[in-house]
Amino acid sequence: MNRRPLNDLFTVCTRSAVRFLREPTIVFFIIGAAIFLVHRVVAGDPRTIVVTTAVRADLTRRFKDQLGRQPSGAELDRALQSWKQEEVLYREALRQGMDREDPFVRTRLVERVRERLSREFPVAEPSPLDLEHWLAQHRSLYEMPFIYEHEYITFPKGDPDAERKRAKYERELNRGASPTSLHLRTSAANVSRERIQEEFGSEVASKVCGLPVGEWHPFETQNTLLLVRMIHIEGGLPQPEVLRERLIMDWKSTMQRQAVERATQAIAGHYRFQERH
Repeated sequence: MNRRPLNDLFTVCTRSAVRFLREPTIVFFIIGAAIFLVHRVVAGDPRTIVVTTAVRADLTRRFKDQLGRQPSGAELDRALQSWKQEEVLYREALRQGMDREDPFVRTRLVERVRERLSREFPVAEPSPLDLEHWLAQHRSLYEMPFIYEHEYITFPKGDPDAERKRAKYERELNRGASPTSLHLRTSAANVSRERIQEEFGSEVASKVCGLPVGEWHPFETQNTLLLVRMIHIEGGLPQPEVLRERLIMDWKSTMQRQAVERATQAIAGHYRFQERH
C-alpha cells in the first residue's frame, strides 16, 4: 500500500494547524477556555447550587424554632423552595457585583468578618495589675468632676458684734438647732470648687471643699465672717465594685479591638494595592 499520499496529507494538516495556532486571537480563546475548564474542575460551576443534608437540617431547625414543631413534608418542601429562590438571588447579586457596589452590604460584610475575628481571638480576663495600669492611663474617663452641695451664713465684718454672733450660732447649730429656728438666713449652693473659689477666694475654697459632711465651721473672707456646712459631695471615681466592672469591660474591649486590628493587618499582607490615575 502506498503511504505517500497519507504522509503528504498529515504534513499539510500539521502545517495548517501550526498556522492556525499562530493567530493571537485563536491563542487567546484557547487559553481562556483552558482557564475556564480548570476553574470548573477545581471550584465547580458557580451556577450549580448543591442542596445538602445540612441545608435541609438547618431549614428544619429554623421551622421548629419558629413554630415549636417539626415541619411536615409539604412544609419542608415549601421552605426548601423558598431557600432555593433566595440562594439564586443571592448568587446573582454576587455575580453582578452588588456586594461591592452597595455601601450597606459592604459595611455589613466587613462587620461580619470582624465579628468572626473577634471569636477567633478571645481576650483573657485582666489581672489586678492590668486594671491598675489602665486606670492610671485613663482616669479622666471614669472620674467625674466634684460637686459640693453646701449652705452658709454670712456675718458682715462691719457689724461690731459679728464675731460674738457667729460663735453663738455655731454652738447652737452644732447642738442641733436649725437656721430657721434661729431666724437665720442661709444661702445654698451645689457647685464646683471653681465656683466656690469665685465666691470666697482660693484659700477659703480649699478649706470648704475639705469639710466633713454635717457640721458647721467658721471661715473668714476679706469682708465677711462665715459659717459653712457641707451637705453632700458627689463626683470622683465610682464605687469600687462599679468601677471594677467598667474597667474590665473597657480593658477587654480595647484588647479585643487591638487583636482584631492585628489580625486585619495580617490579612492585608496577602493583598496588594495599586493606585491608578
